[in-house]
Amino acid sequence: MRTLSKSRFQKGLQCEKALWLLLHRPELAASTSESQQWIFDQGSETGRLAQRLFPGGVEVAEDHTQGGQALETTARLLAEGARVLYEPAFSFGGVFARVDILVAADDGRWDLYEVKSSTRTKDVHVTDAAVQAYAVEGSGLAVRSINIVHLDTTYVYTGGDYDVSALFAIDDITEAARAFMPEVPAAVARLQAMLEGPEPQVKIGERCSSPYGCDFTGYCHAFLPGEHPVTALPRIKDPLLHALLDLGVLSINDVPNDFASLNAVQREAIAVVKAGEPHVDRPGLARSLGGLEWPVYHLDFETINPGLPIWPGTRPYEVIAFQYSVHIQHEDGRMEHREYLHRGSDDPRPALARQLVADLDTAGSVTHYTPYERTQLRALARAVPECAAEIEAIIDRLFDLEPVIRQNTRHPRAAGRSSIKAVLPAWCPDCSYADLAINEGQLASVRYLRIVKGLADADEAEATYRDLLEYCGLDTYAMVRLLNEMLRLSRE
Repeated sequence: MRTLSKSRFQKGLQCEKALWLLLHRPELAASTSESQQWIFDQGSETGRLAQRLFPGGVEVAEDHTQGGQALETTARLLAEGARVLYEPAFSFGGVFARVDILVAADDGRWDLYEVKSSTRTKDVHVTDAAVQAYAVEGSGLAVRSINIVHLDTTYVYTGGDYDVSALFAIDDITEAARAFMPEVPAAVARLQAMLEGPEPQVKIGERCSSPYGCDFTGYCHAFLPGEHPVTALPRIKDPLLHALLDLGVLSINDVPNDFASLNAVQREAIAVVKAGEPHVDRPGLARSLGGLEWPVYHLDFETINPGLPIWPGTRPYEVIAFQYSVHIQHEDGRMEHREYLHRGSDDPRPALARQLVADLDTAGSVTHYTPYERTQLRALARAVPECAAEIEAIIDRLFDLEPVIRQNTRHPRAAGRSSIKAVLPAWCPDCSYADLAINEGQLASVRYLRIVKGLADADEAEATYRDLLEYCGLDTYAMVRLLNEMLRLSRE
């Protein structure tokens, strides 16, 4: 029978098929994206910092390919009387575990600490730590407490070295973890038996993305049609999805009109897909757009939210704007473009806020898409109080295009979804992000963080700056195109 690492045990809890594929058909997994790798690397950096909470420890340095040596090193260090261990290895009952931090208590027992780069303890962390404690105790060490170490968003960075006692919070989850530990042996046995058999048949659904995104989603969803898969229904949950799949329904086009579990939004999406033609409430659209004041300023921000704060005065995962694009659309059809991208190593917000206030002038609607820009403007007002009054005046001019489009239009290509990435190719199919070097916000954040943290050389930095300007500029140009299309539809 196969020994399961902690991460494989967790994967099996989420989806047995994913675990089977990982071990038997790993070539089917999607490659790790640049954004996902950044998250992994940030987690490793957070873990190293958390070791400072318990100084004087000894690290078991062998990597994930050296499990046997790690077990030997751990046994030797324990025999030598080590009191604090980083990454010790334990194997028991079909489980192999590397504990983030293990600290000897005064009564001869041990305190176990698992470090997470999240801002709170989650249910998945409980099972994660529980299987580790199971392996530790099965190896002969008594565990006194089981704890999750996570980032504390109340911590305000003051510069220099992090104050780790304030940067991290520690949650004692002993009771919850011990409640799960009796289930571990049966779960391990079930997963081991499953791995010895054929590929399990598991229905797609929420497990494909929760609690973690799955590397095998492309493989498992390949039976769905490329256009209008039933999974694209708005806000579809497992009971509805599984009921439709059980009927053999793979496409939105094939959903029965009288299917009882559909909500109103889903019924509307199905109707427009089946009709194959857009639906527009022209009077409603005209009323919604009647509140626009010209010239119209289309605004989009790019932001970062590093788990480990970079600039004094910021907190873990605080969202910080570093770039914006503004397309200015005049009623006579003229258009201007203004933009800002912070290139210094200092906090970008003061300079960005001052330039933004100048670029948005004092009159005219400021359009955005979804409430994100409103949230960022409020954050800028707090961070740069000398610009707060001017930013509040900008907030008063905001005009959100998303509800205008969502409430007054339906397009079969969007299938009831109203995100700009769904709506733009529907109404403006020639306007695409596909060929951009940076084509989504998370990648923009990662590339900019590489520069800020000194990981990019001069050539990479310049290329990234060019790519960021192109990407953010397209975000606001997309709003120009969408607004023009909505104005045209409202007048027909």
